[in-house]
Formats: sequence, C-alpha cells, structure tokens
Amino acid sequence: MTKQQGRSDADGGIGYLLKAFLLCLTLIFGFIAVDLVFFAQGASFKREGGGLEAVSAVLYGVATALFLAVAPRRVWVSLFHVPAVMILFALRELDYDKAFTGSGILSLRLYSGDAPLATKLIGGAVAAFAVYVILRNAWRGTPAAFRALRNKEIWPWFAILAGVLVVGSKSIDGLGRKLLEFGIAISDDLDATASLVEEVAEAFIPVCAILAILAYFKGARR
Repeated sequence: MTKQQGRSDADGGIGYLLKAFLLCLTLIFGFIAVDLVFFAQGASFKREGGGLEAVSAVLYGVATALFLAVAPRRVWVSLFHVPAVMILFALRELDYDKAFTGSGILSLRLYSGDAPLATKLIGGAVAAFAVYVILRNAWRGTPAAFRALRNKEIWPWFAILAGVLVVGSKSIDGLGRKLLEFGIAISDDLDATASLVEEVAEAFIPVCAILAILAYFKGARR
C-alpha cells in the first residue's frame, strides 16, 4: 500500500466518523423536537422519560446494531462484552434496573431488606453480570487501547471520552442533594443547569461508543 492510499483510507475513515456524528446529532435534536412538540406539555425535555433520555437509550441500541453490522462474526464471541454493555446501559437509561424491584437491583437496600429470596437471587445475578461485563471491557479494552494509541488509531480517544462522560455525569447527578449533605446549598438555577449538563453528557456516551466502534472496524487513524 502506498502512502497516498493509506492517507486515502484514513480520510475515508474520518469521513465515516463525521457522517455518523452528524446523524447522531440529527437524531438527538429530532427526538427533543418531537418530545417538545407532541409529548412534553410544557415540561422539560430532560425530564424522566423525556426526549433526551429516550434518545440516549435509542443511541445505545444503534451502537449495538452497528457492532453487529460492522464486526466480523468471528469476533462476536470474543467481543460480546461490547454490545452487552451497550444493552445494559440502554436498559439503565430506561430505568429497567428499578422496574421490577422497589429499590433497584443496584441498591444494597434490595439485598439487606425483606425482599423475596428469588428477587434477591435474580437481581444479584443481573448485577454480577453487569459488573463482569464492565470489568471485561476494562481488562480487554485497556491493553488494546494502548496498542492502538501507539499505532495512532482514533478509537481509543472516543472510548476515553465516553469514560470521562460516564464519570462526569454520575458526579453531577443530583448535585444539589449531594452538596447539601456537606452543608453547601446551591441555587435552583445552578442545580437545574447541572442536571441539564448531566443529561446531555449521558446522551453523548453512546455517541462516543458509536464513533469508537466505527473507528475500530474502519481503521481510522490520525
């Protein structure tokens, strides 16, 4: 392969990423617009079950479908943790972790309380699977990401950004309530702004996943 051909392949990979990003933005704004026009009834689009939360779940579904579409079938088993974590995050966005129990399968109250034993066992199994999938992504993805960075591949940057967004969004989730525990009171406007930033950040986590999957299998480089 000549340098010119390699540059052309890299440019093609970047083109895929730009198109995918613009499509994701279109989907996000489309869901928000439809929600505000037909469903919100004056409420915020960042409310529970609103357009922003719904599109986040849809984008996780898109990421899962994209993986199955572009990944060779021979790697589906070895990389099952990638679509699995997308599905788990989508279900989390739809609050399925709380749909069948009073406190949620990720809450210690479920296992220390008087919930039926079967509920505790099923919830514990699901929680253990979620932890396993997340850890598998970390221990399989981290060495691969370091190798890819040395090869000037782009996909690790999207994975890193997704991780930053996960940590950041969880850090400011319920910021007013968290700070109040330390005796710090913030204004309602600041709390609302933090909530908006959190929801927007959560919506862009699956966008980063989509771009990482595309970059990985299309071989986009800097």
